[in-house]
Amino acid sequence: MWTGSRFIQGFGYALIVSSVASVIGGLPETSERTLGYSLWITTYAIGAGAGPLIGRAFVGMDAYTMLFWLPAAVALACGVLATALLRGITLGQASSTKVDVASSALAFVGFGLFVAGLQSHGAAFGRLLTTVAGCLVLAVFCTRQLRSRDPLIDVRMLSFSRLGAPSLALVVSSASYTGSAFLFSAEADSLLSIVPVSVLALWVSLGGFAFHKLQARFTAVHMLQVSLATCAVGLIVAAFVGLWPASFLIGLGVGVSMASGDAYLLGSVPPKDVARAAALQETALAVGAALGVAGFGGIFAATGSVVRTAVITAVIIAVLVAALRCNRGVFKA
Repeated sequence: MWTGSRFIQGFGYALIVSSVASVIGGLPETSERTLGYSLWITTYAIGAGAGPLIGRAFVGMDAYTMLFWLPAAVALACGVLATALLRGITLGQASSTKVDVASSALAFVGFGLFVAGLQSHGAAFGRLLTTVAGCLVLAVFCTRQLRSRDPLIDVRMLSFSRLGAPSLALVVSSASYTGSAFLFSAEADSLLSIVPVSVLALWVSLGGFAFHKLQARFTAVHMLQVSLATCAVGLIVAAFVGLWPASFLIGLGVGVSMASGDAYLLGSVPPKDVARAAALQETALAVGAALGVAGFGGIFAATGSVVRTAVITAVIIAVLVAALRCNRGVFKA
């Protein structure tokens, strides 16, 4: 029942985020879109940071049922507001007329196996086989999408190009956010000890507004490079200095990289393709969020050390920064 409820929640979440991306991407003025992306990342970060605090508080009060009733009430209120305020908003000119059930099943099974293999539970050999099986199923899914006239996710947009580069940056920045939150709360045993997670969310919000101020002065590739490098430095600081300065660096880097990645991804397509690009953007964020918890958790389980986990993930992010630098010409195409 828990797995089924999470599946339904995730489906609704994906529709919400893709719809928001389509609305923002369809705004006529560049300044409006930039502000929209900043506000989006800000509210996203605040919600993600408030969740652990609220949940931990309710658990401490033994009010488990409120963990389900309160979000349901908030969702209902937001639905009423959306109905009242967004009646005249369109989500682009998507031309899809049917749901590809086979592709949906392949994506669900393949990504589920892939993430399950990264989890820290079970024998290492079994997790390895599960991860490989997930990769094979996802390969079949990608092949099917390449041959489809109406793909579920247009993977042809994912070549390392104007769309592929910011999508990859979104995956890594989203993973940095959720993975860092995992590391910060790995040894938390009280409400006070989980406060750095919410502080991290506040700094992500600051990064979103920093993008709004900086995007007119710096190129997209420079903003992505510097913001992701800031995440890597923040992880090193978390390993050897402390969580509070690390949360500032990681949050600022994640906020700028996510906002700039969203803006560049959705701003690089014509209006008729905004909805499709929004689906690609939501996929990147969701993949990153899952990989952050599963990947950081897997490394932490293998090494048994927060320090080693932070250093290894910082190196991975540094490799991406180098790749962006070597391929920065795609942003000028």
